[in-house]
This record gives sequence, C-alpha cells and structure tokens, in this order.
Amino acid sequence: MSVGIVGSGISGLQLALRLRQLGVPATVYSEHDIDGLRTGRPRNFPARFGRTQQRERELGVFAWDFPDAQVQHWAVTAHPGGGEPPLRFLAGLEPPSSVVDFRIYLPHLLSAWVDRGGELVTGEHEVADLAARHDLLVVANGSRSMRGLFPADPGRSPYTTPQRVLCAGIYHGIAEEVPHSLDIHFLPGAGEILRLPFYSTAGRADVLAFEAVPGGPLEAVCHVDAGADPAGFHRQVLDLVAEHAPDLRERLDTRAFALTGPGELAQGAITPVVRRGWARLDDGTCALAIGDAWITNDPLTAQGANLGSHTAFALADLLAGATGPFDEAFCRTASARLWEHARHVVEWSNAFLQPPAPHVAGLLGRAAADKRIADAFVSRFNDPVAMWRTLSSPEGVAAFVAGCETAAPAPVGAQGG
Repeated sequence: MSVGIVGSGISGLQLALRLRQLGVPATVYSEHDIDGLRTGRPRNFPARFGRTQQRERELGVFAWDFPDAQVQHWAVTAHPGGGEPPLRFLAGLEPPSSVVDFRIYLPHLLSAWVDRGGELVTGEHEVADLAARHDLLVVANGSRSMRGLFPADPGRSPYTTPQRVLCAGIYHGIAEEVPHSLDIHFLPGAGEILRLPFYSTAGRADVLAFEAVPGGPLEAVCHVDAGADPAGFHRQVLDLVAEHAPDLRERLDTRAFALTGPGELAQGAITPVVRRGWARLDDGTCALAIGDAWITNDPLTAQGANLGSHTAFALADLLAGATGPFDEAFCRTASARLWEHARHVVEWSNAFLQPPAPHVAGLLGRAAADKRIADAFVSRFNDPVAMWRTLSSPEGVAAFVAGCETAAPAPVGAQGG
C-alpha cells in the first residue's frame, strides 16, 4: 500500500507522521521545502488545544511547552448594546492552548518527517499524475487548484458569502492584564475584537484581530493598505479599539505599538464551506479530501488546526486498518466516518457567526456569575463534540450548568468580574 499526501499543512503532515508510525508508506507532496515554509506573510494564527497537543506528543513533535507559547486564561467581554453595561468574566483554560506561528510549527513537523526517512517531493504537481503513483491520493491542500476537485456541498454549507472580514496582525506594544491570557470582545452587529499572546518568528508577541461583520463599523480597517500608510493604519486600529474595547486600548502603548515587521498582517474574507469529501479522477481512481481541501471554517471558534489534527489521526487509523481497495466505496465510507466528528465543529462554528441564541446568552450570564461555569465553558473548546452538545439546545445548556454546579462547591469570590 502507498499513500500520496498533497499538502504540508497540519493535516497533511500529521497524517504522514502518523502513517509512518503505523507502518503505512506515504509520500508528501509540498509546494514548499522546509525553508520555504518559514517565509512569507502569516496566513493564520492557530490555537492548538489540549487534545491536539496530546496527538503531537504521540508523534514526538511537541516542542513548545512553556508559558510564552500558551494561553492559560480567557477574558471574555460581551457587549449587549443598547447602553447596557458589558458582561465580563475571566476563565481558566485547562489545559492551556498552544499558540505557535505556523512558520515555526510546520517546518518543525516537515523536518521531523524528513529526518525519520519520509519521502518529500517539492514543487507543483498535477493530481492526475500523482494518483498513478499511489494506491490512494489524499489532498490536504486547500489551494484554488485543488478546490476545483471537490465542489461545495450545499447541504452542509449554509453560507455562500463571507460572514466576517478579517484583519489580524502580530504586534509589539500590548500589555496583558492577566499573564498568558486571551481577550475577546463580542460586539453585536460589529463582530469581534481579539487579542492573544503568540509565539511568533519575532519571539513572544501579540495578535490583535478584528473579525468584522460585513458592512459593520469594524470592516473598513480590513481593507486598508498597511504597507502604503503604516502610520494611518495604526491610527485607525487604535481608534477602533478605543471606541469598541476601551479597556484593551488602555493596554496599548502608543509609542511601542506596531506590527512586528513589514507584512506581518493577514487581511481578507473567508466563506465557511464544506466540500465534497472525495473525487473520482479521469483515470477512475479516487482522491480523498481532508484539511482545507475539505472544510473551511471561520476562525472565530479556533477549531481549524484542531479539526485538521483530529481528522489526520482518524484517517490514519482507517488507512492502517483497511483490507480492501482504496476505491470509491472506501472513500465514501471514510469521508462519512470523518464527518461524524467534523459536523460538530462545522455546526458550532457556523452558529457562532450569528447573534447568540437566548440559551447561549444565558450561559454567558451564568459564567459571569460563577467561575466554575466560566472555567468549564472555556475549557470545553478542547472538546468540540461536547461543546456543540452543550450549545445546540436549551436542554444542553441546562445539563451543562447543572453538571458544573454539582461538580464542586463554588469558590469564594466566584464572580468572574
């Protein structure tokens, strides 16, 4: 058996490394070599939760177990609008998430693959040519050329346009109120403002991100050319934070606040989509989609890298245990199995892009009043299946709250503040 893996993101590399552990021969096809993965502009700012880190430990590639690469707390502020005071709570994230620039992370994984004797082929390749070399081709590269193989699945893709426009950069000059914490501000009708510590190519820094509702007051900055007018861009960023997240603005040092380097900014818009999970090629063979080639979620729930890791391990187990041919029937079955987990992530991520349902708003209120609930809610980002089971219905929230209240007595001073 031989598996070809197209793509050197988290899905493709973790799949390759896991297959090697399971004794399944594989070849990685990457547009970039190891040095090429270290360069370029940032494309995303992933948070890898505890279960993903555990899989990395199983692979022997986890290398960032220190506070400067962690988020240990979440400071949540929900602005109800209408002149009402914001709702706030501070929650502990257990275990901490790992926040490492993919320009550090991906070369580390690809180096491990090569060092362990894995085959790497760099450059651009036609899928049809690659399929002839392997029993199965797995596409984990979400580039436009690859997406054409896997059309959108309208039954699983409720949005046809972006629900957020993004502007996220890596900055110096932001102080933390609580060490190793993430700040998130929910702004009705506007979107979200996030600040999180980030272990970048420039060392410890901070990501400041706007997730703007299209047409809302945060969107304009997402279209500003920061390279053409850096000072004007920074003024606009500071003005928006002052208006919509004044507590955060107080921690931005105007004299030091700046991107860590030219181009350390990602701007654009993402349409959440689920694509068909497999494709029949011209020669009758099949290709299976994972990662960005299969599912694109808005980054608001920070599940992209974690879903990619989970899918890689689940698919590796299916491949290692397969006894029949890697034909259309196998691809259909494998994709259906992977969807059993992925659908929870997709449904939760899509729901979070809309105003919160009353039972979800009520849960945030309970979290602000009881730190047990706050801690359990934030820590549940590590388990998207359990999270969606909680948030998808009033009954789920009620069961979650009851479980938190009976698990342990409320500590003194439990209010989130």
